[in-house]
Amino acid sequence: MKKWKVMAYRAGLALLPNPRREARCTGDIPAKVSDILRRHHTVSGAVATFDGKGMTGLCLYGDVGKDTFYRTASISKHITAMGAWRLHEAGMIDLDADVDNYLSCSLRHPQAPDAPITLRRLLSHTAGIHDGDSYLTACLRSMPLSDLMRGDSHTETFGGFEYSNLGAGIAACALEGMLGKPFEEIMQEAVFGPLRLHASFYPQKLQGDIANAYRVLPPGKKPILNAALRQKRPLPNNAPDPEHHYLLSQGNLYISVPDLAKLGAELMRERYAPMRRHLADFGARDEHLSMGLSTFIVHDILPQTVYGHQGLAYGAMHGLFYDPAAQRGFALLTSGCSEARLGVLSDVNIALMRLILDGNRT
Repeated sequence: MKKWKVMAYRAGLALLPNPRREARCTGDIPAKVSDILRRHHTVSGAVATFDGKGMTGLCLYGDVGKDTFYRTASISKHITAMGAWRLHEAGMIDLDADVDNYLSCSLRHPQAPDAPITLRRLLSHTAGIHDGDSYLTACLRSMPLSDLMRGDSHTETFGGFEYSNLGAGIAACALEGMLGKPFEEIMQEAVFGPLRLHASFYPQKLQGDIANAYRVLPPGKKPILNAALRQKRPLPNNAPDPEHHYLLSQGNLYISVPDLAKLGAELMRERYAPMRRHLADFGARDEHLSMGLSTFIVHDILPQTVYGHQGLAYGAMHGLFYDPAAQRGFALLTSGCSEARLGVLSDVNIALMRLILDGNRT
């Protein structure tokens, strides 16, 4: 958000009623977590803390349960990169292979026709892919990837960083082409199954409550994301479809807070250190962020560097952030929360970082 928009948004929040909701906290959750959730107008949600062994505390805020599922938005990118890294580590894929070999169209930039596009580039937002009008249309109406890439889906210049939902979504298409399996099956076999997690990129496959998502400002009683309607959508055929599966890995992972905390605990292991290596800078968009393999590298907010990813969609604000050196982190999933942010990182995620991860705190 631009500075004047942030100021106006925060001023608008101050005028809204902010009822205190029930907070049920267990384990080592700091007492002020519920205060932060309330201060940032959280509709409902949960925060889990974790160390290298798993979840250490849980705070349920409002009308949610421990096993409530949430659409995690862009945290999906981080978990997709985790799956890709595990597959690369096992020798099943090559993060630096030319993905044109596995797709029905070329991703190469018009200004750099000899530069191959790889999964590493797609997962670090350096592939020259742009979220243009073609992508916005495709979000509402199915469009083949080959048609998308003939539209306005390339950046103006090649070689720099541009955050792209389409680029991160194409990672799923590339994985399908590489392995000959549907993306959902790839992730179940590479990540969710081995770690014994209940998660899916299709809400229709989940048994249990799924949170709606509401926008706090402007306020509204109807959900922006209606989970029941999404669960009623017909499931696609269980087959790879690299021409159409670009709307999964960019933001469609559904998971509960305890299971997201398990993923956070796993991601702090040394085997994932290559995901945390600097690949690009956010630049003017957020001076506190750099990019690894679909991993936010957060610096100059806390005394130490922390890692993870933020998610924001339909009014719901999420976060998964951790400090591998100290072996501690937190997972935040909400059904609606303040979207105030100066740059990329939201006010609520920064507040939780400072409360839970600050290296100067005991």
